Amino acid sequence: MNAIETRSSSPVLLLAAVLTAMGCGGTDVEGPEEAGEGAVVEITDRVELTPAALASLRLSYAQAEIMELAPSLEVPAELVPVPDRRASVGSRVSGRVLKVLVNTGDRVAAHQPLIHIESADVGRAWADLISARARESVARQARDRQEQLVGSGVTSVRSFEEAEGEFLIAEAEVRAALTRLATYGITGPGDPPLDPARITLRSPVQGTVARRSAHVGDWVDPTDVLIEVIDLDELWLEAAVYEREMRFVDLGQAVQVEVRALPGTVFIGEVERVEGVLDEDTRSVGVRIVLPNPEHLLRPGMFATASIQGTHAHEPSTLLAVPWAAVQEIDEHNAVFVRVAEGAFELRSVHTGERAGDFVEILTGLEPGDEVVTDGSFLLKGQLLRSTLAEEEG
Repeated sequence: MNAIETRSSSPVLLLAAVLTAMGCGGTDVEGPEEAGEGAVVEITDRVELTPAALASLRLSYAQAEIMELAPSLEVPAELVPVPDRRASVGSRVSGRVLKVLVNTGDRVAAHQPLIHIESADVGRAWADLISARARESVARQARDRQEQLVGSGVTSVRSFEEAEGEFLIAEAEVRAALTRLATYGITGPGDPPLDPARITLRSPVQGTVARRSAHVGDWVDPTDVLIEVIDLDELWLEAAVYEREMRFVDLGQAVQVEVRALPGTVFIGEVERVEGVLDEDTRSVGVRIVLPNPEHLLRPGMFATASIQGTHAHEPSTLLAVPWAAVQEIDEHNAVFVRVAEGAFELRSVHTGERAGDFVEILTGLEPGDEVVTDGSFLLKGQLLRSTLAEEEG
């Protein structure tokens, strides 16, 4: 499944290069010779391009046609991290921060070192392990010697049993010291490090450092969250659907997502879960949408609009429709550019209805077969507004 679709792919940078090659005609603008404050100026309704300008813009076209549309259901939503793809990193023991190795926004791998901490408790735990291992070694030698002597009849069985008991106690002390170190995150320890009081906190997951609250010299406790790491490769989109529309939403349905921060870019996901309990206050049910995010353009906390495809209070119906990319907002009204001749385009005001994916219903303003500009329509809009401004100033 493609994670990202971009509605506008025309080369915006070509606009400045082709403006000098464009010619513009249209209806005359009637009004005072010098527009004063509050004067109303009519928008030019025609754009004409020279062959060179037309070739440079590389416009795309589509015909208004009758098609069967299954209107989508649009709901507000918010991006959140996947719980199993985030980690809050803290120390298991009290201590002082020696060094922080990452900053907010850094990409980290699983098990990568993040923070060095110095802890007296860890130092004492290593010391206890060293002492316990020494006592265990001495007790083992004493037990082995008593075992040989009792076999030769030189010593009593009781002496051997006492040596055996001392060895078992020393062995238990070693296990206790290892357990204490394990509670601090140190497992399978061999020889003690050069600085036994220092511990290193590592990232449990790969991802991006979303929050850092630790600084060199800070005193930290086991309850403190020092680093938060989030894997942004996949996010959840949490939406709410009103109870009257619940029956139109099901698992596996495709969802088109748009966020305010990236206008014109559509992200594709699918419904993974529909909650089984209705919120009594809002009379809505939660819907979870899985959203691939390989380029990390999306961030947790962003607000979005989710368009759940193929589900609505209306059944699929036959409608006159054009691609949504063809519709531009001009003078607070929706409009399209209709190709009336080679290099000539007429601005046509339209009334839109239901939107279904990349298509939108046209209620008035077009007839079947009318050819409209899709990719590149915003370039024509820019030229139209420039021409109108020039006429106003003239």
